[in-house]
Amino acid sequence: MSALRSRPTLRRLDTMTRLLARFAALLLLGAALPALAGALTPLQPGDYARIKSARSGKPFIVTLWGLDCPYCKGNLAMLGAAAKANRQLDLVVIATDTPDDAPALAPLLRQAGLGERRTWVFGDAAPERLRFEIDRQWHGEMPRTYLFDADHQATAVSGSLAAEDFHLWLRRNGLEAPRADRP
Repeated sequence: MSALRSRPTLRRLDTMTRLLARFAALLLLGAALPALAGALTPLQPGDYARIKSARSGKPFIVTLWGLDCPYCKGNLAMLGAAAKANRQLDLVVIATDTPDDAPALAPLLRQAGLGERRTWVFGDAAPERLRFEIDRQWHGEMPRTYLFDADHQATAVSGSLAAEDFHLWLRRNGLEAPRADRP
């Protein structure tokens, strides 16, 4: 009779062990999510097409920047503030540096309010290939911003994005952030 009672007890222990293991895994995953949210993802050939196709029928912005670009910080700050003010604004951030530059990239992204956002970084050994895939007319000047409307017609901007042009694009695409001074 004692042998019959021990099997259910062992099953309960096994079940409890599995539940505790799952709970521990969920805790670890929960603790890791904030770190993953701002992770740099290497951009490989074909990724840019996937980024665009995932946003089919929706307006979005792609901004390219680099550590050596003095104007990029201002562009990132403006776009980061707009994305924070308007959660509907779909902003894709791509650094043209390498994954090895992550320690230098992360503080600049945090400063621009983009530290918790997924950011891409050129991951191919041949950056020219990625530039060509993004835009055959782009020769690496930065910052480079692409404003895509819902039909995926892109307006390419080299250099700093003018605030007036940016706000006009937001209005045209129904993404203008509400202003406190408007009723």
